[in-house]
Amino acid sequence: MSKSPENKTTRKRKKQPDTILSLDGSYKDFNDFYGKNKDTIYRSILTIFKELPSTRKKSLTLMVTAKIRGLEWDTEFTFSKTEANLLLRDVMPYFEQTEDYETCSEIINLHKSLTNSLN
Repeated sequence: MSKSPENKTTRKRKKQPDTILSLDGSYKDFNDFYGKNKDTIYRSILTIFKELPSTRKKSLTLMVTAKIRGLEWDTEFTFSKTEANLLLRDVMPYFEQTEDYETCSEIINLHKSLTNSLN
């Protein structure tokens, strides 16, 4: 009986996320999960953008993990300085809706800082 050669494939190691947001709780579905954690998620995204000016990395990754309906769930979000418009388009409307104008002001200043650093 001959031995088959070992399959020695090289696998690219998956890059570790810069931040992991692990949200514990019992969620009946994704909407329940998102509704209960929306503030935490948006504040974590804002924190990632705040870290961009002080890093040499081109982008930073946020991994969100949770258990929804008993199943492990995770997703990664990668943000770069060139995507600063996400702050105004996607993040700021949440804080406007919750009337957190201090955070809105912070977002505007951060957006200006990130876009000016690209020029």
